[in-house]
Amino acid sequence: MTDFDLIVRGATIVDGSGSPGYLADLAVAGGQIAAITTLGEDVRAPVEIDARGRHLMPGFIDIHSHSDFVLADPQHGEILRCFLEQGITTVVTGNCGFAPAPSSPEHQSDMESYTAFLRSPGAPTGWPTFGAYLDQLDSQGVALNVVPLAAHGAMRIANMGFAGSKPTEDQLKRMVRAADEAMDAGAFGISAGLAYAPGMYATTAEVTAIAARSGRQGGLFTCHSRGLSETLVDAVSEVVQITRDAGVRGQFSHLSALGEANWPRIGEAINVLENARRSGVDVATDCQAYVAGNTTLTAVFPPWSLEGGVHALVARLNDSRSRARIRSEVLHGVPTWPLVSGNWTDNMIASLGWDGIWLLQVSAPEFHQFEGGSLLDMAEARGVDPFDALCDLIQAGGGESMMLVVGSAGSLKSDAPLRDILALPFTSLETDAIITGDGVPNRGAIGAFPRMLGHFVRDEGLLSLPQAVHQMTGLAADRLGLTGAGRIRHGAAADLVIVDMDKVADTTDYRNPRSTPEGITDVIVNGVPVVGAHASGPQHAGRVYRRTAAA
Repeated sequence: MTDFDLIVRGATIVDGSGSPGYLADLAVAGGQIAAITTLGEDVRAPVEIDARGRHLMPGFIDIHSHSDFVLADPQHGEILRCFLEQGITTVVTGNCGFAPAPSSPEHQSDMESYTAFLRSPGAPTGWPTFGAYLDQLDSQGVALNVVPLAAHGAMRIANMGFAGSKPTEDQLKRMVRAADEAMDAGAFGISAGLAYAPGMYATTAEVTAIAARSGRQGGLFTCHSRGLSETLVDAVSEVVQITRDAGVRGQFSHLSALGEANWPRIGEAINVLENARRSGVDVATDCQAYVAGNTTLTAVFPPWSLEGGVHALVARLNDSRSRARIRSEVLHGVPTWPLVSGNWTDNMIASLGWDGIWLLQVSAPEFHQFEGGSLLDMAEARGVDPFDALCDLIQAGGGESMMLVVGSAGSLKSDAPLRDILALPFTSLETDAIITGDGVPNRGAIGAFPRMLGHFVRDEGLLSLPQAVHQMTGLAADRLGLTGAGRIRHGAAADLVIVDMDKVADTTDYRNPRSTPEGITDVIVNGVPVVGAHASGPQHAGRVYRRTAAA
């Protein structure tokens, strides 16, 4: 006779704190961890899992994902099942300045073009406030836990569209009010995407003013920096400055460097972060488990060409003089700092080449055949110049195309720069995955966390298992201020992963990114088995965390 709902027996528990593992049984009641001890055979539960010879870990926390719109799709459980299958039980949304709300009628079309590459076919749009968006997720139910961030980019679009100018005093006040509304509704912080329109048009002072609203309520400020190439060190310094001046905890999103010529700058960037931490600035970072990451294809264009939004970009590509200017800058533009109006702080084509930009998702049917290949592959197949092939794709599909940037912290032959980032004790693991059910997936959506455990921990010994699990769970929870998750301890949410460390592996590769990982035998969300022999089909077992309640 027992009050327990689920028992895991005989596992080696790696609890997410960084401490060594230990043998114990674990019992769950009411969606929470109710006991960690040795349970006699007379103690029973409706669901019992024999985990002898395997490891029990907290559910993995993806501190940087882009599932905001997809979560509002009634079919999101199937679309995002790949996250659960790799052990992720909690996703942090709203990163890089992208979020679904607020949205204003005046700039609704701008918002829709801005987020087209993030949306699944059934994803709605048009929430007037951040609270309204969270309310919809609550009423609909979610397949895994959601920790929401608000986004500077969405606030700017709602008030200014894609204007490249500074906000007026009134516009800035409205953005501040939107930030306060989002934090009051339960956002865990505010993100910025300074490499993307419209975030790229914001001054450091503007971003600091918005970031400070997060600090006012104990939230986190996360930032995709302005530069990840020649300007990487300056861009890291800017994020540190914003973190310090806004009085917030800061997170430098997906530390990396575009192209081999810039990989040595990673060490310099790490020095900036470490020096800031020693001086008392609460700043950390996160990183993928790969040398490639996904983003919108429009990021390869110069900032001035994106002013006014995607529709304005397409119009410029249709104008011969504007197109010639864009071509010249794409082929020859050199990133510069400090930031001034119209400056490039990254030129992805110059850093990576046409063969370093792969197509993951395109909306125009006539280009579907090129998904999974590079821009160079597409150009050669069509018998045209790569720049013209790029423009043809944008003109046909607008802003809905997504690319994989290959060479962001190493090459397909060597991931040495990536290892330096992953080994940092203040690096959280992320997927940075955009998955909508269309196109070719980013392999991080399928295998990021198994890759860390199988490749980097078991096979390469880059990190100890306790430290790696901490960077996959407890560290992210600490950065977010999420006190009830990320560790195996009494009273915590029963988000759990059972792993066979002898077998765990990411089975994908860059050309074949769809195969299910091995060695993740059971996944439990709030006490409900969702992957493994005891899972009972699609579930809305997750919860939408709100900062005030979680803290």
